This record gives sequence, C-alpha cells and structure tokens, in this order.
Amino acid sequence: MSFLSRFSRTQLIIGGLLTYATGVSAALTFLPSSSSSPSSESDPNHPDQRFPPESIRRSTFDTLAPNYDKEVGLHEYLLGIQRRRKRLLKQAQGRVLEIASGTGRNVDYYTKGCCDEIIFSDFSEGMMEVLKKTVGESDLGKRYDYQLRRQQQLELERIAQSKQQPPPPQEEQHQHTDIASSTTLPSSSQPQSTDVVETEIRFKTMNAAAIPYPDQSFDTVVDTFGLCSFEDPVQVLKEMKRVLRPGGKLLLLEHGNSSWGFMKDMQAKKLDRHVHKYGCYWNREIEDLVQEAGLKVVEKERSQLGTVYYMVLTA
Repeated sequence: MSFLSRFSRTQLIIGGLLTYATGVSAALTFLPSSSSSPSSESDPNHPDQRFPPESIRRSTFDTLAPNYDKEVGLHEYLLGIQRRRKRLLKQAQGRVLEIASGTGRNVDYYTKGCCDEIIFSDFSEGMMEVLKKTVGESDLGKRYDYQLRRQQQLELERIAQSKQQPPPPQEEQHQHTDIASSTTLPSSSQPQSTDVVETEIRFKTMNAAAIPYPDQSFDTVVDTFGLCSFEDPVQVLKEMKRVLRPGGKLLLLEHGNSSWGFMKDMQAKKLDRHVHKYGCYWNREIEDLVQEAGLKVVEKERSQLGTVYYMVLTA
C-alpha cells in the first residue's frame, strides 16, 4: 500500500491546499517589486512617517538592481508570473510606454513586430542601468540594433546615389510633366525606403507621478509590479490614464492585498520588514486604486490567494 493511499481524497485536497498556501506565502514574503517612485505609508494608501522616505527607498532600488533578477527568478517561477507576463503583453500594440520597467523582466514577452515604439522607463538609475543591458542582450534589442544599423546604411547609400545622379535637363523635365503624376518610375530609379526598423526602443528615467509626455500619446501603457512602490499610486494611475489614446489599453500585473483573511494578516504583520527591505507596499487594494483613478476594467483576474492582480483597463 502506497503512502498516499492511507489518506482520503478530502484529506489529500485539504493537505494540498495548505501546502499551496504555505508556498505562496513563502514566495510572496521574499518577492520584491519593480522600482519606481517610492511610497511611505502604513495604511498602504496613506502616508506614515515611520517608513523610509523617497530618497532612501530610491537608494534601496539602486542597491537591489544588480542581483534583482537572481533573487526574484525562482519566486516568479513558483507563482507563475512569467506566464501572466507573456499573456498580458500579447495585448501590447502601437506606441507603448512601460512604467517601472525595473531590470527588464517583460522584455522577452513583447512579440516580434507588435509595437511601433516601446519606451522603457523607471525611477531608479540602478534599475535603468541593468534594464539597458537586458534589452540590449534580448532578441528585441538585437533586432532593433541590426535594423537600426541597416537603416543607417541604406540612408547613406541613398545620399550617395542622389549625389551621383544629376537631375535631368530642364527640357526633359518639361516633356514629362504631363505623365509624371500617372506613371510609376522604374524600380531602379525609385529611392529605396530606409524605414526598416520594426520597433523603436527608447529609455526614460522619470517619475511616473508626472509622466513627461502630452495627453493621449500612447496606444498601450504597461505596469507590472510597480504600483506597490509608487509614492502616490492613484496619481500615477491618473497619469497613465492621461497619456492613453482613445481606445488604448492600460495593462496591469500587480501584487496587492489578499482575498484570504490569514494571508491579509500575514501581509500586514510583515509590511514593515517588506517596505524597509524592498521598498514595496505589497498589501494595497489594487481594485480600489483603479476605481479611484477613474479607469474602466475590461478584464480582471486574481490568483495566488488573491495576491496577484491581472487587469486590462481603459480610460
């Protein structure tokens, strides 16, 4: 008789749930956030002077940056975060602004040719330094680098060709005036397009509470695990809403307060430790923040005992 056969189905289910809850609790205890504009609150939505001020928390993110990916890799695997990142970013399109990019853990999930431009941003200089290296080494970054160099080469060839070919005589220009508008030039005579870059890549160090772009600038705004680290999360959400174009999407993947009582208690008890170590308020009420910012929910899903929020929003 096997060991498991000694237990009833009900006992196995209960035991499995308890094991799962313990694993989630352990993983979340050590799961830090992406960085951006830091916060200082005991009630996660209101200031509290006992927590580190913005300058200290920014320094915390700078310090975490070099080893951040090693520290969170296993925890994200246990929580299934990679799958959710991939699923979320399939909806990114057009001109994209990514908030709190951290070390670039989303980079590999942007599909080829999905977007015209992606601006990766963060508050922490330390995170930005790692981010630029991550993007440069990714398939997305390598394609951009190759296409950019190819575009520059084609532009140089176009300029050289234009210098070598003098304009036709004045009389010949007059003779062809009537048919120029209706006749396509031979392909060898047409200027070759130099626009070969699929997705422009840019970087911006900025405070997300005051996004330095005009209204309705982006088709997609992305924020994954950044709301927990903002000084004023509602203000940041309002800024994201402001820069969204009509019909654009705000893609959120966040951790927040659990929907289970025992987990809420654990998050509250360990809040001080988590904020001081990671600069992260991990028990904010994400749905309340979204509602207060005036955003509309298109898609919503909570997992991992309600601590992981997957949301697609519109203005």
